[in-house]
Amino acid sequence: MLKNRLTALVLAGGSSSRMGQDKALLTVGGRTFLQKVCEVARHCCDRVCILTPWPERYQFLNELPSWGAGTIAFLDELHPGEGPLVALCDGLAQVESEWVLLLACDLPFLDGAIVARWAAQLDALSPEILASVPQQDGLWQPTCGFYRSPILPHLQGFVARGGRSFQRGLSELPVQAIALNSAESQMLLNINTPEAFRALQN
Repeated sequence: MLKNRLTALVLAGGSSSRMGQDKALLTVGGRTFLQKVCEVARHCCDRVCILTPWPERYQFLNELPSWGAGTIAFLDELHPGEGPLVALCDGLAQVESEWVLLLACDLPFLDGAIVARWAAQLDALSPEILASVPQQDGLWQPTCGFYRSPILPHLQGFVARGGRSFQRGLSELPVQAIALNSAESQMLLNINTPEAFRALQN
């Protein structure tokens, strides 16, 4: 069963410079962005990990009455500030599952049913496919994508050559594109600025 081979890796190590405060801790409907994303991850993954250089900031998640202690594991972000591609490498090196579901912490519209449907399709992929990632208008949407563990040395090699762009890195590898309908495109909108956050609250 795929669920037992899928770990969620939630990225919560960005500087949030455009927002001016930690995006993971922004609250909508009584829940932080990070909590909402982790709830989606729990919907389709047996293990949920947060990759961050400051785990103490998010320990409150394991104190939620409905979750219980130890629900969320924390992994060290060894290269903070290097971007999501390097963060994925950090995370892949610390988990043992066949697949990793990479999620940004600032996806408040994430839909658990849609992500679970995408996850259910992974079993049908050939072993040569190293990732399954949403694609829109020719661009990858990599921070809501699935990555097979054997992709790690390929990504590490790309990073070692100075690569930091997910768009370029994935273009060199066998990746299954997930075509997006309009609802799925809306689901992947992230919130990066105070103006976008205010609009979300209205």
